[in-house]
Amino acid sequence: MSLKDLAFVHLLTELTLYARVNQLGTVLPRTLVHIEEKEVAVIPDIVFVKRAKSGIIQKNRICGVPDLVVEIVSHPSHRDKLMGKKKDTYARCEVPEYWVADPFEKAIRKYVLNEGGYQETEKSQLFPDLQVQLPDS
Repeated sequence: MSLKDLAFVHLLTELTLYARVNQLGTVLPRTLVHIEEKEVAVIPDIVFVKRAKSGIIQKNRICGVPDLVVEIVSHPSHRDKLMGKKKDTYARCEVPEYWVADPFEKAIRKYVLNEGGYQETEKSQLFPDLQVQLPDS
């Protein structure tokens, strides 16, 4: 199993359990996110939608802005894309939180959207008590 796959399964499990236990909303893997007003269609690695916004979850896609998008670095050379273009796209779409999980650095960078774009933070506003680390290979 690749480092990305290990990180994906681990994060998906941790986020799903936390969201379920705390009745926060729905965590979905690799689901099409269509934000019509921004003319954006993407398939992030992991998406979270708060319970109050669950109506945006359709049969095979999310039609609207999710509350959290998680992207996982599949190769060190892809890091810049996730930290640049994709991060800018999610900020433009007003996704409240964006995480970049880097299994090569064993790091999860969390960003919260503010008026000037994303600001890195130590603690998630959506999952404040969640302590998650990426698994060793």
